[in-house]
Amino acid sequence: MALRLAVAVAALRLGSIAHAQASAASGITVVASPSNVVARYVAALASVSRPRAVTFEYTVEQLGPRDLSQRHRVYREGVDERDETLIVDGVQLSRPAIRIFANRGYSYDVGTMAPRPADYLFTLTSELRGEGGAAYIFHTTPRVPAAFSVREIAVDARTYLPFVIRFRVSTADASGNGFVAYGRADSYWVVREAKVSVTLANGAKAQEHMVWSNYQFPELLPPSTFIAPRPVATPPIAPAELENEMPLTGPE
Repeated sequence: MALRLAVAVAALRLGSIAHAQASAASGITVVASPSNVVARYVAALASVSRPRAVTFEYTVEQLGPRDLSQRHRVYREGVDERDETLIVDGVQLSRPAIRIFANRGYSYDVGTMAPRPADYLFTLTSELRGEGGAAYIFHTTPRVPAAFSVREIAVDARTYLPFVIRFRVSTADASGNGFVAYGRADSYWVVREAKVSVTLANGAKAQEHMVWSNYQFPELLPPSTFIAPRPVATPPIAPAELENEMPLTGPE
């Protein structure tokens, strides 16, 4: 219980979670009924708005059998995505490595990650207040066992959207725990941070940490954004270094 409270309090104060500054404690009404909170949470998820187009950057660091450090810039419109690798292991590439994806869903969308009462049993464990706002902490029990399952969420008491989602992953290849943090950017609820630590099947330990930043929401992106560039004679980085697809975090 102490660890669970510490995680939520830290998330409320964490400067990288933008909404912690935007959600002042004043004007927040604490709703005592857990069922009322869950109902508002479900309604908030159903009405969350999504941008037509978005650009952002993210960093990813992996520690374990194969260490990795990269910075990417991403352009998304609908289900089309352009991912540019900018920096690899501290070295800025002279020419970004570009990948184009069509019909690509986004696993970090809050609507994808957030648990629903149809799939989980929600148990209110505490109500917290911190410097950045207030939150309801729910333990979530999956109704059907799965390789990826949410174990706990912190629900913002103003928006009723989840800003911390703690999960467990258990597969034949790896097992461990992690979290995904969300916050407000402009009028949207976006992913800010994700971290997971696992034990691999061979007993080795592995960690992955991602941080998102520099969100922008243009009206539209030029059609050329999603056209693959002409190949160059010498790739900026080896193909093996482009294998990061976040295999440890997120639902299937």
